[in-house]
Amino acid sequence: MYQWTDVYEDTYLKEHIEEVMMAQKNLADNGQVLCSTYEQLWLPVVGSLLDVEYVGQERYRAPYGNFQPIPSQPFHGALAFVPRIGADLPPELRNPREWLPAAASIDLDGRMVKIEAGDTAITFTGINVNLKPHELLRDINRELVRTGSGAYVWKIEPSLDAPGTIRHLYPEGNVPTISNAHTRADMTGYALLADRSHLHILVYAGLAAHKTSVESLWASLIRGKAGASMRGVSLVADGDIKLLSTPLPEFGVIHAGILVRKALPGKWEAADDCAYALVFESGGNVEVELQKLAAKRLQEILAFPIPDKWAKTIWDYALDAGFIERLETGGDCRGGVRLDLTKDWQALVQGLLEQNLLIV
Repeated sequence: MYQWTDVYEDTYLKEHIEEVMMAQKNLADNGQVLCSTYEQLWLPVVGSLLDVEYVGQERYRAPYGNFQPIPSQPFHGALAFVPRIGADLPPELRNPREWLPAAASIDLDGRMVKIEAGDTAITFTGINVNLKPHELLRDINRELVRTGSGAYVWKIEPSLDAPGTIRHLYPEGNVPTISNAHTRADMTGYALLADRSHLHILVYAGLAAHKTSVESLWASLIRGKAGASMRGVSLVADGDIKLLSTPLPEFGVIHAGILVRKALPGKWEAADDCAYALVFESGGNVEVELQKLAAKRLQEILAFPIPDKWAKTIWDYALDAGFIERLETGGDCRGGVRLDLTKDWQALVQGLLEQNLLIV
């Protein structure tokens, strides 16, 4: 997480906002609309409008009007749109609203931004506090433009009045998503084996999404092919998977958990090449919990006994020898490992006994 506590302001941006506002008002008084040839604050971009063609000398035309340079440009690429009488205008060119420069207060602990511009108050939640101030300012303004808010932020002030009062699944603010060709969903947690850069083995995924999105992602995973992805990397589930879901009516979504059978206690089968141990929300030490869970899984799987008191020793040596692999986890899944059952566990345990590292 990028740590910052000072007020961040872009005075040049504030001056530019005021210049563009003035130019916009002057053109509006003459029935014209200020546009741009590229992304510029909240202004309509000529290239994104329908049926616009370039006619030369920085001029454009469309069936509903013409775009021409402004004598005293507030910025390079500024254009004045002159509508044709009675033409049906694109939504971006109808009744352009007044925009105001604004300051924002950022609650870094609550990941919330509050903006006041004139009589307008705006609140966003779930912001990415992992970003640097200028990146956060950019993303806030993009969302303000997308929603047509009428406010454009030039100053942000962090607030740390009550640190540590809110626990988040992702402390840095980066909420991962899982997607396929048709939909995507926010992940409340995940566990995967990331031993290859192009393909990750999915062990667990917690999803918060609409029912249709969950069903679509579930269908992609049960096919056993890389039909879903996370952070641009394909995902394939390790064998059979189970789905559990709970409605969250107050949010209009469901919370679903997708878990491979090999990670479920008591569901291991003799043909399986591995088993998984996962630690979810726990107030204890995750490493200690993993050691205990790994021992319990081995007690379930191996043909010889594994006393509880051997848990830490077996954990240390099996991890070092590659019998146990750590999973990449996040969110409500605090830790996880893969137990490789193709390895000779009997030889490992026998060697530890011979060295008196395990006491019967």
